[in-house]
Amino acid sequence: MAMDTNPAGEAQQVAIWARMTPAEKWAAFEDLQATAIALVEAGIRLRHPQATGREVFLRRVARTLDRSTMLRAYGWAPEDTA
Repeated sequence: MAMDTNPAGEAQQVAIWARMTPAEKWAAFEDLQATAIALVEAGIRLRHPQATGREVFLRRVARTLDRSTMLRAYGWAPEDTA
């Protein structure tokens, strides 16, 4: 399936996933999601060291929502950098 993964290792991972309960799979997904959010927010903090917690949140959300939706939902959108 994956071009960069050893087939034996991938088979072992698939076997592990097959043994997991739906609750365990959901918990693994939540952990992965939390890690991804933390990494994105760390990058935002590096680029915007003076940002408040709220601004970090807004900048993260702005990565997935268009400007119009950001303005309607949060009354904020990041400055244009073009």
